[in-house]
Amino acid sequence: MQLDKRFWSGSGINKNKAMVENLQTYGVVRSKKVAEVMEKVDRALFVLDRNAPYYDSPMPIGYNATISAPHMHATCLQLLEDNLQPGMHALDVGSGALLTPSIVFLY
Repeated sequence: MQLDKRFWSGSGINKNKAMVENLQTYGVVRSKKVAEVMEKVDRALFVLDRNAPYYDSPMPIGYNATISAPHMHATCLQLLEDNLQPGMHALDVGSGALLTPSIVFLY
């Protein structure tokens, strides 16, 4: 999978659940658990542009910072699920928007 590829620009995606379903369709989200926790944390709560929160694109969040594209969050979460074993720890550095830690907390 090409990590810098954008999978859609938002056409018709207006709900968090639909965004996660697209990530599943494109094979970025492969597990039921990652899909479930991503559906519980609505990306719209973390972006400034309320008209396009589900675009697969980085978006400004203020203070000269951006939130990563949804496929990047999904890729990281899927990698954690695939590789993190009991007793191991993960450190998220630079999560200014706190979206990924919010999702991991629900895990």
